[in-house]
Amino acid sequence: MFRSVLARVASSRLAAVQPLCRRWYQAGPNSVRMGNVIDIKGEPQIVVSRDHGGTARGQAVIKLNLKHAVTGIKSTERFRNNDTLEVLLLVQNQYQYLYSDGDTAHLLNMQTYEELTMDINTLEGGKDKLPYLEDNMEVTVQSLEPEPGPLSWRLPARHTYKVKSLVDRIAKDRGTTYVTGTLENGMQ
Repeated sequence: MFRSVLARVASSRLAAVQPLCRRWYQAGPNSVRMGNVIDIKGEPQIVVSRDHGGTARGQAVIKLNLKHAVTGIKSTERFRNNDTLEVLLLVQNQYQYLYSDGDTAHLLNMQTYEELTMDINTLEGGKDKLPYLEDNMEVTVQSLEPEPGPLSWRLPARHTYKVKSLVDRIAKDRGTTYVTGTLENGMQ
């Protein structure tokens, strides 16, 4: 009897710790979003885009455009609604943007003071978001641990920019109007 009670206690503790150690969760192809990393045939693949379509009588098909997390090779996979995918959990670390040197960006981990170099192409949103970077800006680096390490990085969700100038709007506009402005770094 004592062993059975001890076994139940040990199994309940193991059950409480086990979800903390999992590196993935299962989801349907409809739940996968851009930027998620999924496991296909044992390889981490980053979801670049998702397209939902189907035929008149057939089952709906979700087409995922993927990019291999390590090699960068692009591929396309098709899934049905009832398929399940393993979405890998990424570790989110805060880094400070230092400077860009050609096609690489230099980032600094504020806890360990280690410098990390990331390819500009791994910035979420692509090179279009590059002009929004400012010196000493905090960015988020997403990594898959223990391997292959850092996968991508992104700008903060909110940041305060300084506006250099505004263009006056025309008085006859009605409804919602947007005023275009120029930031100090030249972006509009």
